[in-house]
Amino acid sequence: MAVLAKFSKTIYSDFRLHVAFTLFLVWLVAVWRFQTLNSFLYPLLAVFLMTVLDLGITMVRDKKLYFPSASWVTGFLIGLIIDPSEPVWIIALAALVAFLSKQFIGAGLRQHIFNPAAFGIMATSLIFGVSVAWWGVAWERLPLIILIPLMVRILWRMKRPWPPLAFLAVYYIYLITLISPSDAFSTLMDGSVLLFALVMLPEPITSPAIGKFKYLFGILVAILVIGLSYTKILEEVFLPALLLGNLIGFLVLRFKKTFAERQMSLSRPT
Repeated sequence: MAVLAKFSKTIYSDFRLHVAFTLFLVWLVAVWRFQTLNSFLYPLLAVFLMTVLDLGITMVRDKKLYFPSASWVTGFLIGLIIDPSEPVWIIALAALVAFLSKQFIGAGLRQHIFNPAAFGIMATSLIFGVSVAWWGVAWERLPLIILIPLMVRILWRMKRPWPPLAFLAVYYIYLITLISPSDAFSTLMDGSVLLFALVMLPEPITSPAIGKFKYLFGILVAILVIGLSYTKILEEVFLPALLLGNLIGFLVLRFKKTFAERQMSLSRPT
């Protein structure tokens, strides 16, 4: 009974597991819509590879196992965003790059700088010209019936609604300078925008939520999206904007921490 109670508590409190379950439901709907072998297999492959790689390095490094819910989130994102018409090795490579960024580009153990899924997808996209399709959510409004209520509930429980709200508000204001308010709202309700805003943007480790940054991070990423849109250098603007936001947030917080430590050392009596 004690083990069962502990397991139930883990499931209830593991928000990454809740996000993974939400993406699992979105994947099921996408498979029902497209009914292709790749749409079924590619997300599962990405989830499998992320799980094996993350568990493998943890066993080698720390000699322990853990519940790899974050790996499932990353895997489902890769599988639901990269075009399923791409070769299977592209999915495997994106998962490998996401794993490497998570494990080796950071400030310490479990303190990676970049959103792993965004990093893996953008790396393969830039190097091999892979289409960032957002295919799992951009085909119709049906996935949003699952995504919106479940993610709003999760974000509210995590006390992290501000990055998505700030991002969507700034992005909407930008859109209504270009198109009508109704068309701007329709664009805002696109599956790719909402998967990005509700799932990828507020990822806990890579999206700062300390002090004013919990409000400013969403605004920062929205400004970066708008800026990249004007440059027209990249067809995909959401993921590179997020990665730039991750880096800027990391550098700002690192500077604040270093400055605070220096001030404390100077205030100590000699």
